Amino acid sequence: MASKLLLWFKRLFTAADAHRELLRYFLFKDLTSHQRALVAGFLHNREFRAGESVFERGNPLEVIYFVESGEMEVSPLFEGEGSTVLKKNQFIGVLDLFSGKKRLSSVKALTDLKLKALSVDDLQEMLARDPALGVKLLQACCCFLGGYIRSRIH
Repeated sequence: MASKLLLWFKRLFTAADAHRELLRYFLFKDLTSHQRALVAGFLHNREFRAGESVFERGNPLEVIYFVESGEMEVSPLFEGEGSTVLKKNQFIGVLDLFSGKKRLSSVKALTDLKLKALSVDDLQEMLARDPALGVKLLQACCCFLGGYIRSRIH
């Protein structure tokens, strides 16, 4: 009987933490386990080979990408800047989301890439399902964008 109770507790806590890996991404760091489970249900796996184009500047924004493994090169947003390399636990698309939903840069895979993709349509549906999640994501986006702006000023 005691062993069954112990197994039940273990399953209870394991299930609650099933999507803990999403905490690696800044946008999801303040989400509850329930909210992470909701987000995980909308994420899709994408893979790109080294040298492959992920998207081009001016394309419509379709998804926000979260890097699971590999490296991608992001073309400069502004003249005089160099390109940026994004790696594991980084993401791209938030700036595009708040800039007319068009891609502001081009991205190519430097190495084989494994990404999680969250479509803009799925994001809208998710936020309609859980407005508290929407508030947390909006706060995280604002913090991210504020940090981005500060990094460009200094």
